[in-house]
Amino acid sequence: MCGITALISNDNENIIYDLYESLYHLQHRGQDSFGLSFLNENKLHLIKYKSLLSSTDINNELLQINSNIGIGHVRYPTQGNNTINECQPFIKTTNKYNISLVHNGQIWITDKLLNYFGSNNIIIDNDITSDSIYLLEYLSYNLNKHKQIDYIILLKIINELYNLFEGSYNCICMIEDYGLICFKDPQSIRPLILGKKDNNYIISSESVSMTSLNYNIIEDISGNELYIFRKNRMTKLNIKNVNINIKPCIFEWVYLAREESIMYGVNIYNSRLKMGEYLAYKIHKLIDINDIDLVIPVPDTSKPVALQVSRVLNKPYYEVITKNRYINRTFIMDTQTKRKKNIKRKLNVIKNKIENKNLLIIDDSIVRGNTMKHIIELLKNNNANKIFVASSCPEIINENVFGIDIPDKNELICFSKNNQDLEEYLGIDKIIFQDLNDLKKSIQYYNRTIEDFETSVFE
Repeated sequence: MCGITALISNDNENIIYDLYESLYHLQHRGQDSFGLSFLNENKLHLIKYKSLLSSTDINNELLQINSNIGIGHVRYPTQGNNTINECQPFIKTTNKYNISLVHNGQIWITDKLLNYFGSNNIIIDNDITSDSIYLLEYLSYNLNKHKQIDYIILLKIINELYNLFEGSYNCICMIEDYGLICFKDPQSIRPLILGKKDNNYIISSESVSMTSLNYNIIEDISGNELYIFRKNRMTKLNIKNVNINIKPCIFEWVYLAREESIMYGVNIYNSRLKMGEYLAYKIHKLIDINDIDLVIPVPDTSKPVALQVSRVLNKPYYEVITKNRYINRTFIMDTQTKRKKNIKRKLNVIKNKIENKNLLIIDDSIVRGNTMKHIIELLKNNNANKIFVASSCPEIINENVFGIDIPDKNELICFSKNNQDLEEYLGIDKIIFQDLNDLKKSIQYYNRTIEDFETSVFE
């Protein structure tokens, strides 16, 4: 769930501040590190830190830069170590084509991939444990076979990459003395969007990082598309001469993306309102709603879901679970110890609003159960009466292998417990999960051309 961005000015404007700002708006997608690479006097340069972008002052460095093309990355790790070596962008220098790359997704290290690298004597730097390094080394190896590159050669290289690489990958690659290319996995699992302002282009994981800079959304970049930016031109090519059905990750709409963003024509906020509507219908079937006094969201992602639940059920909506704004997203912290400690710092409740009340708690998802367990304890310690819990997505029972930090299904509370066990463990009266078909319909309602989604964590 990293965030990536790129800026290209065909009018040779300095894009470095817009690049920084666009990356700033993707901070929620990665809190472990950030980096920028750019061409300055036709040479690749790199800035990267193992820290939050929002808490690191790099203004003095930006003042020294005048560049018309650059890429950026914010990271949260799903594989590999968590050191400065894994921070992106990556740069690879050779005697022909120097390249810099950013990647969002997760590459599967298959036998086929390892055999290819072994048979071609492509050496992986052991100091870098990120799976993204395989993309960097593959592209460098194949680009440097050629004295000159053109779109035919690039298309052939990416076509072969499609046959070799498995998993999810959004990739933006700057090529020194050539330009920039962008492509993604055939199923288009992670989001990537193209925008434009005047004669400048932007590519980003989410639309909010372009609309905040007054760029207009052009289109979602889909699988089987290669974008080439060179000599003031953008060229878009099909990688393979076949129709490929996209399967975007449904968790983007549930939790990952900011509510201002639009993906495949579907506003995140609107889809969450629709999730609340479908969820309310199911709650009405399974609970006597006369037993509900208040509908309460778990901040922040579930607020629109809970708001719509309260409207449909005609029950008051109160934000009585409060959040410390200075604590980062606990879901994307890298250890269970960190998650539990920060949950206790992060959440509290307003006692006089919940005392002796029957509460319907709405959460976007229940992954490891740490947050919900803490919330229930808080509510009970503050004299809440009955407690019902509803989730805007189904039970998460499988690990994710496409770039979300759900690495081991044994950590997932719904893998080891059925609903009755879960109610007993949490000490609540009822738990309700959204039906998968209703979750899909919440998004397809706004774009019926999306025929399927990546939903492997639920099935």
